[in-house]
Amino acid sequence: MQNTNHDHHAAATCFSLPGDAEQSGLTARLAETGRQRRAVFALRHESYLAGGFIDQRPGGLFSDPFDERPNCQSIIVYRDSRPVASVRVCVLDVRRPGWEDIPALHVFPDEIHAAMAPSGRAIEINRLVRHPDFTADPLLVFVLFQLAGFMILLHDADVVFSCVRKNHIPFYKRLKFAPVAGPRSYPELKFATNLMACSRENYDSVQRMMPLLEDRARDADFANMIEGKTVAVFGRP
Repeated sequence: MQNTNHDHHAAATCFSLPGDAEQSGLTARLAETGRQRRAVFALRHESYLAGGFIDQRPGGLFSDPFDERPNCQSIIVYRDSRPVASVRVCVLDVRRPGWEDIPALHVFPDEIHAAMAPSGRAIEINRLVRHPDFTADPLLVFVLFQLAGFMILLHDADVVFSCVRKNHIPFYKRLKFAPVAGPRSYPELKFATNLMACSRENYDSVQRMMPLLEDRARDADFANMIEGKTVAVFGRP
């Protein structure tokens, strides 16, 4: 995962949330319209630029060709209507035309093919970013992982991949990701990444440890988000 200057280790000390989490004003949705997609690209640009991982780009937007592919979708999180975080989920399904490629395949092709289950379905979580004003907010990291889990469920993926910077490996290990290979350069970013993988079973168990979306609201929120609606992160209207 192409993370920015997050303090993931501090966020990973436990899965408990602050007592006022439900009053956080967080909502989320798939980025589908031009305005929503530009908000995602602007978030990435500000986050990567603040971390020194890219050079200034014209227009203050950071995107790549995978943003135009049918198997890649970005989720955007708002705090009181302000875009504050985003993550992209890329689906690898060798049986579907146009779904046979994900960014990590261009860095770790042999390792990913070796780790694929017979079903041929996997997901890569990438472009996980927070606005520089919110790099000290670990809640957003958990929110992004939980929401990415919706997409894993939707596409029935067997394994989850992420390309991770060295200093974030301990955090991903706490989330039951296992190191696979690396470090290697990741396209368009000024740092090396390590491939890590998590089985569907392990990812599901980690999600159950994250006290985010209320159980009674998860099914409804999942359906609403897939339909392109904005959902309250904690199951509250």
